[in-house]
Amino acid sequence: MELFLVILAGITGTVLMTVFSYLLSRIRTSKFREHQLLNIILRRASVEPMNPSNDSLIGWVVHFSIGIILMTIFYMVHLIFSFPVSFISIFLFGLITGGMAVLSWHLMFYISRIPAEFKFRKFYVQIFIAHLIFALGAIILML
Repeated sequence: MELFLVILAGITGTVLMTVFSYLLSRIRTSKFREHQLLNIILRRASVEPMNPSNDSLIGWVVHFSIGIILMTIFYMVHLIFSFPVSFISIFLFGLITGGMAVLSWHLMFYISRIPAEFKFRKFYVQIFIAHLIFALGAIILML
């Protein structure tokens, strides 16, 4: 049952984060849709012949898999260190995953040679906030 809740929390957090990214993409007319950016990165960085379209299922699978992995890591750390799941632990989790996301996306953009006209700073702020939303949405199920 606990594994099911961890997976469901990862999916829930990822859905909320994705909704936030979609809304911000529309408001700011920017590319903040993670699954599309993941497909672009796969297309540009792949050594093997891989050519996913922007809306390919591959980007969605990667995006949701990362959400489930992040929640699994949170849960394992929670079990190992026996800290309470609280607003503070949720907020810290969001800060840590947000920072990791900015670094990870920066590395992926660098490796895949995303054009300089991409609005990196706006994306990094958005992805950081999106991970706070991910953490809040995911942990609600864990309380």
